[in-house]
Amino acid sequence: MAQETKLKRKDLKEPDQFLVASNEFLDFFARNKSLIVGLLIGISVIIGGFLFVKHQESAENLEMESLYFQMTQLVEDAKESVGEEQISKLKSLLGKFEEGDQKLRAQLLLADAQYQSKSYDDALSSFQQVSDQVQPGTINFYMAQSGLAHSYEGKKDFKKAVGHYKKIIDHPGESPLFYTYLGLARCYERISDPKNAILILREMQTKFPQHADLEKAKLSLKRLEG
Repeated sequence: MAQETKLKRKDLKEPDQFLVASNEFLDFFARNKSLIVGLLIGISVIIGGFLFVKHQESAENLEMESLYFQMTQLVEDAKESVGEEQISKLKSLLGKFEEGDQKLRAQLLLADAQYQSKSYDDALSSFQQVSDQVQPGTINFYMAQSGLAHSYEGKKDFKKAVGHYKKIIDHPGESPLFYTYLGLARCYERISDPKNAILILREMQTKFPQHADLEKAKLSLKRLEG
């Protein structure tokens, strides 16, 4: 037969702990009602503001991605013959971007389109604007410097192109460098500096022994070495 719990006399005399705690809380709340209400309102405002800012940022990001998509579609629709009309539309869309990484990517897209249309001076200006805003070693730095090098090659200014190819090599980051080395060797050859061109091509065989296009470097090296 189970034993029944017997209440001692002192247990009956002591106040219930839950009721005591509840009364103390109600008393504290009554004495500090204004402060507590103010704190709750402040916390609500902070949380609401945070959620509003995050919503605005998300909406802006979606808008920027939509603009960037429109730019890529313009370039793809034009294929390899980007004309003045497409360039004008790209500039108009670029002007709608907020400052930030998305605008830099969009400006690189415009710069590349200008390069494809052989508007080399405009391309140089656009690539340089990006280069001035990014850290060396980043992918945007690589894209900007590579664009500058190719644009100077388009203008037959191979000495300046050499300088930009070398900047990429000095700050490689995670960028692919095979074609940077190949471009550098090509420019050395164009400025009648076969010695440096040969050194670069030999270095490529060491650095990129498994690259799919290594044969291009080997053929150039054979030609220069006679």
